[in-house]
Amino acid sequence: MRLPVRPIRGRWPSGLERRLARFFWMDPSVVCADDTTPEVFRAAMSCFWLGGTFKITGAARHPNADELLIDHLDLTGADILEIGASDGSTSLDLIAKLPTFASYVVADLYLELVTVHALGHTFFLDQDGQCVLVVGRRLIGWPTMSKTVGVLYAPAIAAMQRTRAGAGTPVLLLNPQLRELMAHDGRVTHRVHDVFQPWAGSPPDLIKVANLLRRLYFPDAMISRALQILLGNLPEGGHLLIVDNARIKGIGPRAGLYRRAEGRLTTVAETPDAPEISDLIRAVGQEPDLALGEAMGSSVQADVSAGTRRR
Repeated sequence: MRLPVRPIRGRWPSGLERRLARFFWMDPSVVCADDTTPEVFRAAMSCFWLGGTFKITGAARHPNADELLIDHLDLTGADILEIGASDGSTSLDLIAKLPTFASYVVADLYLELVTVHALGHTFFLDQDGQCVLVVGRRLIGWPTMSKTVGVLYAPAIAAMQRTRAGAGTPVLLLNPQLRELMAHDGRVTHRVHDVFQPWAGSPPDLIKVANLLRRLYFPDAMISRALQILLGNLPEGGHLLIVDNARIKGIGPRAGLYRRAEGRLTTVAETPDAPEISDLIRAVGQEPDLALGEAMGSSVQADVSAGTRRR
């Protein structure tokens, strides 16, 4: 997106919207409404640019991965952790297919935002207080995507910061359907979590990571570091499910199920097209060259410190 400012659908002359339909976006502030439907919520989520990517989500995105998991693993009584779950739509899909599990944690680095309504706009702030999205009467703007747009919105953001009363209103970026499930099923919870940090809870029996550890987002050194941390999060005999939606013609969602055994990840099963990072997964737990390991660690630390984490 060269100029990250877009007109809002339904706020302009109908003839203009018909002629230039592809340029018009929906109003993302619907995520704040209590009566937003799951379908509209999913569509609105694709407007949020967080961690270097849009939070594109949807239902029924991982049927191959879910089938691979159910066919090869009995999850009765299991503790399950899904990292990079976005709005939790894929979590709902998998939960509906599971036997009686013990717990299911829906985790993502970007689960919570704060909204401030001021000056006729809705401002969305991240956990660091940075304004990541501005919704006006006719336009949406992404000030963190472009220096030019950041400068254009800077006076409004500064005025908002001066005039805002209190801390704003928290917004949980989880699908209404999932929030309803969590309200009635204490086994299903959510947590903000960074895949590059060790898991602080009890070791889960299964960790699912989908469309997060991609070469599209991270260099191999960072992916390998994350895989090493995931390995450390698992108990001996625990499992890791990796999924990626390749968006390559003729290739569906790719998935692999791996078991921790003797400090390494061994392959249980993979889809006909293995995950993009299957080579890195098989290398986890091997003794790397010391100098290479130190270089990788320095590279990861530099990239993470620079804020290059993505969904």
